[in-house]
Amino acid sequence: MDEKIIVAALEELKVHSFRFTMEDLARRLHVSKSSIYKVVGSKEELVHRILNYIMAVFEREIEKTAGLAVDKRLDSFITGYTKAFQYFEHGVYHDLQMSYPQEWERWENFRQTQVENFMALLTEGGEQGVFRPLNKAVVQRCLLVMSSNLADTEFLRKNDLTYSKAVGAMRDWMFYGLLRTASQET
Repeated sequence: MDEKIIVAALEELKVHSFRFTMEDLARRLHVSKSSIYKVVGSKEELVHRILNYIMAVFEREIEKTAGLAVDKRLDSFITGYTKAFQYFEHGVYHDLQMSYPQEWERWENFRQTQVENFMALLTEGGEQGVFRPLNKAVVQRCLLVMSSNLADTEFLRKNDLTYSKAVGAMRDWMFYGLLRTASQET
């Protein structure tokens, strides 16, 4: 029942962000609130478990890439990031920051760690000659700023984007650059 509750809560995130109620969740699961509280002691505990679940999904995606070439691991890293964080749309970041500051801090630490892991892949690729030399400090700063600013609710709404689509656009220009190549023109 634990994973069922978390999966249902993730669906509620899509609709209500972290403003969903335990009643909303109970209705989605077709159970009583007391049934949920037997598994999860509070909404705060549920939020903690939701984040643990998302982090674990991401880490499992990354584990699948062990042994691949560094460029494939980097591409899979971004794909895994997009997949794991697909629930963080429509104000979820803002609501997490405002309503659950301890969880927000934990989330920010996780995000920072993932940027560091991304940078390690870039370094490895540079050492192998797969990636051209880059100013790593600038890249790291850009990634930190972009990953949080792409989640801005107003930006997403104004540009008719979801967080996943915005990250996908970022991924596109990061990997394929800004210049058109002959293969892209046809």
